[in-house]
Amino acid sequence: MIEGIGTDVVDVRRIDMALVDKILSDEEYNMYASFSSKRRKREFLAGRFCLKEALIKALGLSGVKMMPEIVVLNDESGKPYLKCPRYDDKTVHISISHEKEIAVAFCVVERK
Repeated sequence: MIEGIGTDVVDVRRIDMALVDKILSDEEYNMYASFSSKRRKREFLAGRFCLKEALIKALGLSGVKMMPEIVVLNDESGKPYLKCPRYDDKTVHISISHEKEIAVAFCVVERK
C-alpha cells in the first residue's frame, strides 16, 4: 500500500555550497568530494537536497535538520537507492534527474 508520494524541484544555481554539511551524510560527502568540477558538485548537492525534500514530503515529516540521516547512494548501474535504517520497514522508490540548471526528484513510499 502506498503511504506517501513526494516530489521536489530545485534550480541548481540556487544551491548554496555552504550547506554541504546540512544536506549530505558522510558517505554522500565522500561521493561529492570525488567530483573534480564545481558544476558537478553543485548538481550532485542539488539532486540530493531535492530527493531528501521529496522523501520528507512523502513521509509527512518536516525539517531540513534530518537530511544527513537520509543516505542516498548509487548501485553499480548508477541507480539511486535509500540507505536509512530508520525506514527499513518501508519500501522506498526514488528517482533523481538533472536537466541543465534543474534537478527534480520523485519518491514513493510503500508499507512492507
